[in-house]
Amino acid sequence: MIHIACLHKYFGDHHVLQDINLTIGQGKVVVIIGPSGSGKSTLLRCINYLETYSEGEITIDGKPMGRKMIGGKSVQIPEKELNKTRQEVGMVFQSFNLFPHKTVLQNITMAPMSLKNMNRQDAEALAVSLLQKVGLEDKARVLPYHLSGGQKQRVAIARALAMQPKVMLFDEPTSALDPEMVGEVLQVMKQLAKEGMTMAIVTHEMRFAKDVADEVIVLDKGVIIEHDKPDKIFACPSHPRTKEFLSKVLENS
Repeated sequence: MIHIACLHKYFGDHHVLQDINLTIGQGKVVVIIGPSGSGKSTLLRCINYLETYSEGEITIDGKPMGRKMIGGKSVQIPEKELNKTRQEVGMVFQSFNLFPHKTVLQNITMAPMSLKNMNRQDAEALAVSLLQKVGLEDKARVLPYHLSGGQKQRVAIARALAMQPKVMLFDEPTSALDPEMVGEVLQVMKQLAKEGMTMAIVTHEMRFAKDVADEVIVLDKGVIIEHDKPDKIFACPSHPRTKEFLSKVLENS
């Protein structure tokens, strides 16, 4: 579903991502961990081309994301084609990015109506079903400022799902939440995993990673230093940097 080949990303002279090669199969959950500044969020943003990558190829369900090879050269794909492929990738950020002046229902229905030309009745029916999925069906007519952080993030997940994406990307979705609200968001993500949603997740929630991930990737200084099953990564990491990182994270969890 997601294929990344020879991916490089530079910010000026800083080589943020170095020769990333990764395939995420349909229905698989890959969790990306590593120290701050290792390139985790940049990798996610490259997948849906919110961040332009410097070299390499990314495809979503066989469709090029951002660039494609023509005559041996990497060429920017047309904006219309890019946006169509982007619609197949939902993304949930650390911050909720809800429109404060619009109700929960309006936040969820905007994209399907404007980008997929869904009529209001169908969009609202879809939104209500998604709010039921995330346990917030009673909040449809509420403005975001009446919601807790955990509720806002669950609305953000519902909004991403409203585009009926093939892939979901989560960039530390619980990092801005109070500890007691983390569980309600992770529970929604666990349910998505059970339902077979293809997901790439950046998180510091190690217990969640153990429970949900099919594979775990460890990034350090822009390089994948380890890529294995969660049991192997957490019980017997092979790279010294992974051991060091996990000892600090697990000690503080």
